[in-house]
Amino acid sequence: MLKILLINPPQKYFSGSENFSLYFPLSLLYIAANIKDICSVQILDFLSRDFEVNKNTEFTIYGSPIEKIESELKKYNPDIIGITAPFTAQAEQVIKISRLCREIHSQATIIIGGPDASVRYKMFLAQNHGDFCVVGEGEQTMYKFVKNFEQKDTLKNIAGLAYRENGLIYYKKREFIENLDMLPPPAYELIDFKDYLDNEFLYAGRSRVHKNSISIITSRGCPYACVFCAIKLHMGRKFRAQSPESVIDHLEFIIKKYGISNFHFEDDNISFDKVRFEKILDKIIQHKLIIKWDTPNGIRADSLDYEILKKIKQTGCQELTISIESGNQKVLDEIIKKSTKLERMLEIIKICKKLKIRLGAFYVIGFPGETKENMEQTINLALKLFKTDNVIPHLLIATPLPGTELYDLCLNLGLIKEDPSSKDFSTATRTHGTALFSTADFSKEDIKELVHTYQQDLKKASFIYSLKNPLYALNRIIKNPKLLKRILFFRQSS
Repeated sequence: MLKILLINPPQKYFSGSENFSLYFPLSLLYIAANIKDICSVQILDFLSRDFEVNKNTEFTIYGSPIEKIESELKKYNPDIIGITAPFTAQAEQVIKISRLCREIHSQATIIIGGPDASVRYKMFLAQNHGDFCVVGEGEQTMYKFVKNFEQKDTLKNIAGLAYRENGLIYYKKREFIENLDMLPPPAYELIDFKDYLDNEFLYAGRSRVHKNSISIITSRGCPYACVFCAIKLHMGRKFRAQSPESVIDHLEFIIKKYGISNFHFEDDNISFDKVRFEKILDKIIQHKLIIKWDTPNGIRADSLDYEILKKIKQTGCQELTISIESGNQKVLDEIIKKSTKLERMLEIIKICKKLKIRLGAFYVIGFPGETKENMEQTINLALKLFKTDNVIPHLLIATPLPGTELYDLCLNLGLIKEDPSSKDFSTATRTHGTALFSTADFSKEDIKELVHTYQQDLKKASFIYSLKNPLYALNRIIKNPKLLKRILFFRQSS
């Protein structure tokens, strides 16, 4: 029987890049579930196994140190090694692990999958980091690959698989899976839940309910055309979803089997089909599931209404994160191509405040075509909604990730070089990072100054918010104990 190793690499974070969070490796668990009956499959999650935090002056690496990875790899004799490439900013770690696998298991076939491989499979193959790449959803492609592995000539005919031959790269597109209910549940039995649940970084940077929690994904695909998003290349434009019954079965299984009742719905568009979404909420109520949940990946505000929000509150939602993006409707329409109305989002915010649903919001500044005035409008809106409606702001700098319309635009305008480094991507995506480009309307320094002013204003507003919201203050104090002294000082001096 074929032996398969599925690997999740460690992650490297530069100073100023996004805060680290550990997560359950859902993509590998879904792949494993689809092939475990036809091969011997094991998961090596080097993000959680032998977990360490190794800090350098410029960066920090989270996960297994290289010497332990090397030792662990030597214990196996795999025929196929699958490596997930989740984020463009982490490509360096994927390449590092791939090279190590080549050294230790020179006869093994290396296949790379995941969002970054789906977008940049040509780079991975051209530089010989993998023998094959899975492009898009991997369950059926990997099943075919394992099933036909011993008939080498047939591998090149597998849809969804990219490969390099005689200096040329070939790829045959696979249709996306229509019926998600046909997929078996993730192969949770192949990992040790203790490695995740006992780790202090478990979803720590993404959620208020990060302890004893797990992510689930109930739908795939996004029909919208936001310029900064590449999810359509990985999951397609067509919205496809599990049935409400299947979602509830999955929730109940995790609750009963693993004792976990905190969930992160990571769907890109969980509420796109409003009828389906409301049925899920109804079934949570009918089944009397006592859970806490949130949407750290975001939810479209214009897909919500008062009745649905009442059920969202009733079913244990701890926080919704909506995507406002800009404080200027013209920017939303013509630059971001968000296909939403700011006025409608503001209406939903008022309803959430009335129902006491905690809200966060994503904002993005620094798009080509945007002016400093546009960016100031977005920043002012973010601060205003925080002060008046308790909407926690998450301000980001527009980053042209490969595969996005924004990337192609910036490349064509000469604003960026082709394939910026992992460090560039890591530091550019955060508020306190560095923008990747300047335009005729603004410079990198302009964005830096705008962000600095924003952060100072937010810091002042946060003190006031903390006094009004003790749980928010406690959460911040846990992350930053020095904050307690500053809050006490503020109380005494006011």
